[in-house]
Amino acid sequence: FLPGSIDSTVRCWDCRSRRPDPIQVLDEAKDGISSVKLSAHEILTGSVDGRVRRYDLRTGQLCSDYIGSPITSVCFSKDGQCVLAASLDSTLRLLDKDTGELLGEYTGHRSTTYRLDCVLNEQDTHVGCASEDGHVYFWDLVEGSLALSLPVGQGVVQSLAFHPRLPCLLVATQGQVTLWREDTFQPE
Repeated sequence: FLPGSIDSTVRCWDCRSRRPDPIQVLDEAKDGISSVKLSAHEILTGSVDGRVRRYDLRTGQLCSDYIGSPITSVCFSKDGQCVLAASLDSTLRLLDKDTGELLGEYTGHRSTTYRLDCVLNEQDTHVGCASEDGHVYFWDLVEGSLALSLPVGQGVVQSLAFHPRLPCLLVATQGQVTLWREDTFQPE
């Protein structure tokens, strides 16, 4: 169990143990942790201090990339080679996981106040992001061009995620979850 916290830490608990204390505390962040993602051997965090941190559990190493603007969401690409980070300057950034090189920037959505999710589709061909203007935006990963602006509602789109097994997108806004089929993006 690995929650991030406003106290700038990620605390690691062993769920099989009945111990109340975490087995490890990751405390390198200088401000609140806004996003945590896991892979088979890595912990990826985004922080309000403007940094994306990747902890390699096999080697015990920490890699940190400075974005500058507070990070609201992070995720791994499906192929495990890249990291996508959303920030409060209304920009998504695609970084090479190993070198930290900026591979792409995606703009056009609005993200200045709220913690909003970012995603990559199952084929790693498009990046997507929730927006404060009631839309979900998708860009072509390679070209960087806006591929789709999906109107969801009147308010802030707080969360989005691809379904783990079906070609569907789940979107949450204003206390409502909507399921969209990926092939047509028609609401169900």
